[in-house]
Amino acid sequence: MQTQYNEIINSFVDKYGLSRDQVVAEIEKVFSLMLSRWHGTNTVVLFGLDHLQAIRYINGVGVTCQDQLELVSMNGWNTIRRMIDKNLSRAACLHEVNHYKRHEHEMRWGEIIRKNNDGLLVELELEKDTPVLAQCPWNRIGVHELKDLSVGQNRAFHLRRIEPILLRGISRFHVVIDRVSKNLVTGLLRDKLECQADIRLYCPKRYVGHKSFIVASVFLPKNIIKAVSQELREHIQVTVEMQPN
Repeated sequence: MQTQYNEIINSFVDKYGLSRDQVVAEIEKVFSLMLSRWHGTNTVVLFGLDHLQAIRYINGVGVTCQDQLELVSMNGWNTIRRMIDKNLSRAACLHEVNHYKRHEHEMRWGEIIRKNNDGLLVELELEKDTPVLAQCPWNRIGVHELKDLSVGQNRAFHLRRIEPILLRGISRFHVVIDRVSKNLVTGLLRDKLECQADIRLYCPKRYVGHKSFIVASVFLPKNIIKAVSQELREHIQVTVEMQPN
């Protein structure tokens, strides 16, 4: 079995997109847990030179003894492999969440592909060429546009939350979006402006479906304000507060 460890590690690396060190750490953790249960003693499993070493610690009278376990003849590999699969799936999910978490509260354009009892199912890109499905709950959509949003439309959404969930026992990352955030207004303006970094935009108040108040560091073109107003179907009032030199 020892000769197969590298192949097993490489297969997990390819399957889950994790680093070799991450895979090795999960394998060590699962083996240590299972062997400790089976033998009823604290057992630590570590990778040596391309092989696993299992050390069992046995408490004697006033002394703790070490005993090296033989893994070649060990039974229960299928159970251990299922546990490793489950742990690596969770680790890969958390890795994805941590990677994409920085995009929370940004704006994205997305295509509405389905309506269901929970809300809208929307396909969008968190990053270029990385399409994902996101859920927009009905209570995160303005009452004034509940009947107007339909399948096939490409609309603007605010990335409200990116989090891990457990779906039928499988770890998945879940994206929740909305149409009611103040960040959606400023995000749309930045998108239309092709956002110059030196322009400061802030939305102190938003009354969804009625009016949003924007504070900007420069005058904004009327056509851009109008385009955002049309997308959100609400008035946009911009106040310019220039910074002192």
